[in-house]
Amino acid sequence: MQTSPRQDSEEIVSVFHRTARCACGSASITVEGDPKVHAVCHCTNCKRRTGSAFGISAYFFRESIVATSGQMKVYAFHHAAQNHDQERHFCASCGTTLFWYISTQPKLIGIAGGCFADENLGEPTMSVSHGKKSGWVAVPDSWKTIQE
Repeated sequence: MQTSPRQDSEEIVSVFHRTARCACGSASITVEGDPKVHAVCHCTNCKRRTGSAFGISAYFFRESIVATSGQMKVYAFHHAAQNHDQERHFCASCGTTLFWYISTQPKLIGIAGGCFADENLGEPTMSVSHGKKSGWVAVPDSWKTIQE
């Protein structure tokens, strides 16, 4: 995480940047600040995207994007179960999904939480599609749960 001073009006605010990287390190996205939403998702789509029991997602405001680098490809589709269009950006070399846009959340960008491996995002606060959670997965009682 990098910090840099920014002057807002008359006060100086410390701004920090986080960089998410793909598995091979050739593609990345850098954002400013903390995520608006930090969640795990148990939907079938996220399970297939990650090859795991759930996906970890960090949603930032689009204006938080500082930079992207590397060659990426895009996979766009309609998510019928949640009735939205999704555009996923992934590394052209290793195939790691780095970030995505969802049509129903036009001000946000979703970034794969695991791609911030060198940075601490902290604990997620929400479990989405909680009703599709694998039986062996447990989440803290303090997390908000969304069943669908």
